[in-house]
Amino acid sequence: MTRVRLRRAGMARGSIGVSLLALVFASPAQAQAQTADAEDRSDIVVTGTTATTATKTDTPILRVPQAIEIVTTEEMQDRGALNIREALKYTSGVSNASDDSRGDFNIIRGHESVLFVDGLKRNYGFVFMPRVDVNTLERVEVLIGPASVLYGSGSASGVTNMQTKRPQFEFGGSASVSYGTFDRKEGVFDVTGPLSDTVAVRFTGVLRDSDSRMDYTPNDRQLAQASIAWRPSERTDITAIGIYQHDKNPPNYNIVPLVASLYARPGERIPDSRFFGEPGINKGDKEYTALSLLATHEFSDALTFRSSNRYTWANTEQAEYYLATYFGSGPLDPFVPAGSTRVPRNLYAIDVKYNVFNTDNSLAFKFDTGPASHQILAGIDYSYFKNAYQQVFVSGIDTIDVYNPVYGTGAPPVLGATTTEVLKQTGFYLQDQVDFGEIASLVLGIRHDRYRRNETAKPRESTNTTTKRAGLTINATPTLAPYISYAESFLPIVGQNQLGQTYVPLSGKQKEIGVKWQPLRSTMLRVSLYDLKENNALRTDPDNPFLQTQTGSKKSRGVEFQANHNVQDDLSLVAAFSYGTVRLTDQDYQAEGVPQYMASLFGTKTIALTEDISMRVGGGVRYNGATTSRSGTFIVEAPSYTLVDAMAAFDYRNWTLQLNAVNLFDERYYPGCSVFGSCANGEPRTVQGTLTYRF
Repeated sequence: MTRVRLRRAGMARGSIGVSLLALVFASPAQAQAQTADAEDRSDIVVTGTTATTATKTDTPILRVPQAIEIVTTEEMQDRGALNIREALKYTSGVSNASDDSRGDFNIIRGHESVLFVDGLKRNYGFVFMPRVDVNTLERVEVLIGPASVLYGSGSASGVTNMQTKRPQFEFGGSASVSYGTFDRKEGVFDVTGPLSDTVAVRFTGVLRDSDSRMDYTPNDRQLAQASIAWRPSERTDITAIGIYQHDKNPPNYNIVPLVASLYARPGERIPDSRFFGEPGINKGDKEYTALSLLATHEFSDALTFRSSNRYTWANTEQAEYYLATYFGSGPLDPFVPAGSTRVPRNLYAIDVKYNVFNTDNSLAFKFDTGPASHQILAGIDYSYFKNAYQQVFVSGIDTIDVYNPVYGTGAPPVLGATTTEVLKQTGFYLQDQVDFGEIASLVLGIRHDRYRRNETAKPRESTNTTTKRAGLTINATPTLAPYISYAESFLPIVGQNQLGQTYVPLSGKQKEIGVKWQPLRSTMLRVSLYDLKENNALRTDPDNPFLQTQTGSKKSRGVEFQANHNVQDDLSLVAAFSYGTVRLTDQDYQAEGVPQYMASLFGTKTIALTEDISMRVGGGVRYNGATTSRSGTFIVEAPSYTLVDAMAAFDYRNWTLQLNAVNLFDERYYPGCSVFGSCANGEPRTVQGTLTYRF
C-alpha cells in the first residue's frame, strides 16, 4: 500500500464505514460512487496506486499482471516491526520461520526471496552482511514470483525491494527514543529539507544499545544515512545516498535438542535464552558502507532515462560455538555419553570482506500504434561481487552440559587460508507494456544474461541464459482486473558446500492467474492461483544437516488472498490467507519447514479524543500451520501456532507515544524442528515503548 494524503480544502475527519465483506458484494457503479463520496469526506491513504518494482516504470498495481504487495513505513511502525522480516509478517504467501540475526531470509511460496535495495541486488546467496534497518526505508515492495527478466539473478519466489528514504523539498523530520524488552534502548533521528530551490538533503541516524534474546550476546547498532537530491528542472532528478552501519549482534539464535524443547518432559525444557556458545568467542561484528547514485531524466514526455548505481564495502567477523544435536545415538538421544546431559558442539568462524558494484541503466520510450499505447523499456545492468574470506568449520569439537553449562572449554578459532570469489553478471533486457485502453494491458519481456565466476583454485565457470515474461490484464471494469502471467527466473548460487563443491544455477518457471479489485482508492483486494517449479533445487543432505545438495526440482502450487484497506486518521485493515503445497522431486509430502496454511489479520482504528489529542489502537492475529521434517519413517512435526500482536498510541500535536507488543500472550512455539534432533525457539513476547516528536 502506498500512503498518499489527498489534501482538500475544508476536509473533515471521518470514516468510510464500509467493511471488506460489504465491498465484496458492491457493484462497480456503487464502488465508484463510494470512492467519490469517500474522497470528499476523508484523508484517503491511497492503496496500490503505482509500484516501480513490477515493471521498472510507474505502473498502476491494478494493471500489473503479477502479485505485488507494498508495506509502507507507517505500517511497519504500527506493527512494531524491528526488521524486514517482521515488516512482512502480514503479507500473504510470506513465511519467515525463526528469526536469524545473520540476515533477512523471507520465504515466499516456499522459496527464499532475494533482497534488493533501490532496485539493486543487495544479497548474493548466503552472505553475512548486516540487516537493513527499517528506519532508513520509505517502503518495501514485494514482487511475488519470478522476476529475472528485469532483475537478472533472482529466485523463483520473487524480489523483496526496499526503497530508501529520499530528500524532500519541504522541511520536516522526527526524533524518537524507545525502550523495550532485552533492555533495548534506541534513538532515531530523521530530518529533511531544501538547501535551495533545486537542492534538498536528508539525514537519518540510528543508535541502539541492547541485549538480545540469547544470554551473553548484544544487539547493538550504529547507523548514519545521508542523501542529497538535485532537481535542476521538473524533468531531472539526481540523488546520492551514503550509508554507514556497524552492528554487533548474535551470530545466530539457538537450536535446542528435541528432548529439551518440543519433546521435553516436565522440568526438562531448556530456557529460550540459554547460551550454548563461548562468551568472548561467539560474535557477529559487521560493518557496511555503501554509496548510491540514482538518476532520472525525461528528455520529453515520450522518452525517459533511468540510472541506478551503488558501490558497497562490507566486512564481517563472525564466530560461533553451537550445538550439533545430530550426534549421539539418535535424534531423541543427543547426549554423549548416553545417559549424560552433555551435547557435542560445532565451531564455525569466518572473516569476510565484500566489494560489490551494481549498475542498472534503461531507456523508456512511449508511442502509439493505432488503438494501442506502448511503453518500451530497454536496459542493461551489470553486477560485480567479490568476497575474500577465511573460515573454519569443526564438527563435534567438544561437549557442553545443556542444563548446567560451564563456559571456557572452547578454544578460539584458527582460520584457514584466504579464498577469493568473484562473480560478474551482465544482463540485457527488453520489455513492452501495451495498453489497449479500457480493454486490456499486456506486458512482454525478454532478457539475456552472461554470468562469470572465478574462485581461488577452481576452474572458471561461465553461464549464458535467457529468461522470458508475459502477462495479460483484462480491464473488466475500471476497478476490477483479472490477469494471467508467465515468468521465469535464474539464480546463480554463491559459495560452496562443506565438501568444497560449488552449485549450478537454479532456474524457475511460474504460471499465475488472479484478479485484483480496487473498489475504493483506499482498498485493494487480490486473489492469486499459481503453479511454480524451480530446477536444481537445494535440499538438505539426509545424512548431514549442514550439507546442501542439488537434486531434482521443487514444485509449489497454491492460492493467496490479500486485502488492504487504509484511511488516514481512521481505519486500517490488512487481511491475508495462503494455502500452498511445496514438493521436492520424488516426495509426496510438504517440503521441510514450509507451512501449508497461513492466515493473518491486522487492524488499527484512530479515535479523536479532543481537538488536539487522538488515540490509535490496533492489533493483529497471525496463524502458521504445522511444519514437518522427515527422514525415512522418522517424522518430526512442529505444531501450528497462533500469535497475537497489539499496539496503542496517543497523538498530541507533534508528539506521539506508542506502545507495541509482539506475541502479546508470550505463546511458546517452534517455527521449525528437524529430524536431525533440534528445534528453533520462537520469539518470546517483546514490548517496546516509543516517544516521537515530529517537526
